[in-house]
Amino acid sequence: MKKKANIQIYLKALHEMPEYRQRLGRFSPVAGTLLILSFAIFLLPLYLYLLFFNVAYFWLRRQRSIERRPFFKFDRHRISHLSLTDKLWCEYCEWANGSLQWALAVTNEIERRYCPIRNAPDPHCETPKQWREGFLDYDHSLDDLESYYKDRYPKESKHN
Repeated sequence: MKKKANIQIYLKALHEMPEYRQRLGRFSPVAGTLLILSFAIFLLPLYLYLLFFNVAYFWLRRQRSIERRPFFKFDRHRISHLSLTDKLWCEYCEWANGSLQWALAVTNEIERRYCPIRNAPDPHCETPKQWREGFLDYDHSLDDLESYYKDRYPKESKHN
């Protein structure tokens, strides 16, 4: 019989070390699981609405919708040494992260069309937003904005 890993056992051993002890001791895994499941309960309506919104909104705008497939890769259930529980948690994480990344991609596309302007530099928010690489600089001119909507926007728009 093939030996199976159990991530929970590794985590339990890690959390017995003083520097990694969880705040609620033995109750932390239960509390953490409940919080994760409650996150799924709140994320599910967003995911379902996004299925509708992505089709309806971009159809109305005559634009190609944002494909969801690139944001989801359900394959970790094929890892033979993981326990069934670990495989389920891996697939949950893939769904949750994929859903949020897909929602971000839809939002980014809307922003690209309606407000293609970068923010002013701010030391409190220095994380670069890669989807804004092609956006106009914060200190752009009126001519730059007009050029965007007359020249670039029609070329970059993906019509359906």
